[in-house]
Amino acid sequence: MTAFTSTSDASMDNTAQALQKLDRLEGYLLQDSSNLPLLADAFQTALRCSQWERAAFHLRHAQALQPQSQAWALREADLYLAQSDYAKASEVLQALQAMPAQPPEFADAVLHNLAFIQLQSHGPTACVDALRAHMESPQAPAPQPALARLWLRALHHARQPEQATDWARAFEARNLLVPSVAGPASLAALDANCMAEAQRWSNLALQQAEADDAPIEALVTQSSLALAANNAPQAQAAAEAALRINPQDGRAWSALAFASLLAGQFPTARQQFAQALSAMPQHIGTWHGQGWTQIVQQDLEGAKRSFESALALDRNFAESHGGLAVACALGQDTSGAQLHIDRALRLDPANLSGRFAQAVLEAGINDPQSFQRLVKRLLTNQSGPLGESVLDLVSKASTPKGTS
Repeated sequence: MTAFTSTSDASMDNTAQALQKLDRLEGYLLQDSSNLPLLADAFQTALRCSQWERAAFHLRHAQALQPQSQAWALREADLYLAQSDYAKASEVLQALQAMPAQPPEFADAVLHNLAFIQLQSHGPTACVDALRAHMESPQAPAPQPALARLWLRALHHARQPEQATDWARAFEARNLLVPSVAGPASLAALDANCMAEAQRWSNLALQQAEADDAPIEALVTQSSLALAANNAPQAQAAAEAALRINPQDGRAWSALAFASLLAGQFPTARQQFAQALSAMPQHIGTWHGQGWTQIVQQDLEGAKRSFESALALDRNFAESHGGLAVACALGQDTSGAQLHIDRALRLDPANLSGRFAQAVLEAGINDPQSFQRLVKRLLTNQSGPLGESVLDLVSKASTPKGTS
C-alpha cells in the first residue's frame, strides 16, 4: 500500500508558498496601495493560507476604494465562509441576492454560496431544496460549473443518484457537460448503476485534468469500474491517486479497501474499510465490504456487527440481510440465519447471499472441504458484491485463520 504522508507535506509546502506569495504581494501594495487587482490577489492568497486578519485588511481597503462594489461584497461573504461564520455570510449574500439586474455569473456565485451554507448547516437535502427551482427551471440559463458541481453532489449525498444522473444526462445532451462537472456526475452515475455514463463521464473528467489536480470523484469511479472488471491493480492505482488528492476521502478509502479485498489482501482491506467508515459511517456498501472481509477472515461476530450496522441504515436492503444470514449460517446460528434469509429473499428473490446462506444451512457445512464443494456447486461464474466470482472470494473463508 502506498504511504500518503507526502500529501500532508505537499499541503504544508503549498501553505508556505502561499505565505511567501502574500508577503510579496503586500510588498507590491506598499508601492501601489490602490491597485485593485493586486488587492484582490492578496485577499484570495490570504484566504488560502488562513490569514484572516490580513485578508480582512485588504478587503476593507478595497471596499473603501469601491464602496458600492458587488464583487467585493461577495468577497466579504467569502471571508465569513472561510471562517465558517455562516450567519454573517448569509446576511451579506441575501442582501446581494435581493439586488436587481444581477449578471448570471454573479447570481450563480451568490446562489452557490447560499446553498453551500444550507449544505454545511442542514445537510444535502436542504441544499437540494435551495437549488431545485433554479437548477430544474427550463428558463434558467446554463449554470456555472461550480453551481452544477454543488447541485450534483448535493443530489448524490441526498441519496438521489438517479436524479443526479438524469440531470447530468440532459446537461450532456445540451453539450454543456464540461470536464469539471463530469467528475461528480460520474460518481452519481456509478451509484445509480448507469455504468456506461460512469465510464464516459469519468473519462471526460480525467482527459483534461492536470496530473496533480485530477478530479477525485472521477478517480473513485474509475477505481470502482476496475473492480467490476476484476482488475485489482488498476483499482488500487486509481484509489491511491484519489487519496493523494484528499487523504480523508471516505469513498476513495472504500474503493481501495475493495481493491485490496479483491486482491486477497485481507488484513490490509480490513484496515482500509475501518478508515473509510471513520470518514463515512453512513455508507452501506462499505459496511458490506467490511462484513465480507470479516467473513473471509472467519471473524463471524465482527461480520454480524457490520451487516447489522448496514441494516440500521436501511432495513429494506436485501444484501444486508443476505450478508448477515451468511455470517449467522457459518456461525451455526440457524434461527438467525433463517430469519435473514427469509427477509433477503422476500426483498429480492434473486439475492445471491441469501441463497448461499440457505445452502449452507441445508448442506450442514462443518468442514473446509464441504464448504469448498458447496461453493463450487452453487456459485461458479456468478457475480459477487465486487463483480468478482463469488467462488474466488467466499471460498477463501475456508482457509485457516491467520492465513491469506
